[in-house]
Amino acid sequence: MDISIVTDELTGDPETAFQLGLEWGVTRFELRGVHETRVPRISSHARQRLMRAIERYGVSITAISPGLFKIPFPKTERKYSNLIWMDAEFADAQARAQALLADHVENLLPESIAFARSVGARYLIAFSFGRNGAPQGPAPQGVVDAITHAAETAAAAGVELLIENEEGHFADTGLRSANLIERIRVPVGLNWDPANARIDGDTPFPDGYEATKSLIRNVHYKDVRCFADGGWEIVAEGEVDWAGQISALARDGYCGAIAVEPHLSPPVQATRDALKRLQGLVSNTF
Repeated sequence: MDISIVTDELTGDPETAFQLGLEWGVTRFELRGVHETRVPRISSHARQRLMRAIERYGVSITAISPGLFKIPFPKTERKYSNLIWMDAEFADAQARAQALLADHVENLLPESIAFARSVGARYLIAFSFGRNGAPQGPAPQGVVDAITHAAETAAAAGVELLIENEEGHFADTGLRSANLIERIRVPVGLNWDPANARIDGDTPFPDGYEATKSLIRNVHYKDVRCFADGGWEIVAEGEVDWAGQISALARDGYCGAIAVEPHLSPPVQATRDALKRLQGLVSNTF
């Protein structure tokens, strides 16, 4: 398995992230945010600088994460009110949700595929739509159809779609992520984030992992602590059994990347410390 870094965990400037990563022995990177926007919707100048830096430093881009489908899935039926002004608000909200979905399917998807190809990324990370107030459980067929379309479109261009499990989304725990992917009509992998699974009630290792291990193509490394009242916080070392998780990945022949994504500040120190912890865990496994 390889260790990578999500560049914007270090800094919004990918070139600086590449330099720091290379100093620490990391040559593989995942792209998400560039300066104040998320790929691929960055300025032409920022794109030129990014492409120049990739070539200059000889780094590999493992995946991109444009936030595809990290939006609420429009409700099948909108709210109605006898009050005209309130009914208009409900109608506007439904129209905005539908327009956002259309933008992701018709515009962000092809833009992301083209960007992934341009930077040499094998994987395009997508999400499974926010539940928009719906309880945890099976995703509506519309979610399955949208992801199927995205996976088919990406595959036709030589890019593999991955679903990242995310709290509050239809793919949240390991089991529900696996169940959703089973319903998709074309091959789709999983970007496994054990901390996200823990937030929505999973025991990510071993339970979540056992449900998903054949689907995992990329892993995000961070940790979380959850509280009895339903709250949670990202922490350097929390409740995810990372030693067990990494040992199991090695045992099962996982050969993809584990991306450092601490979500903590100050960013350079937090990323460097997380990298050292991860390197230690991987080193102890082999």
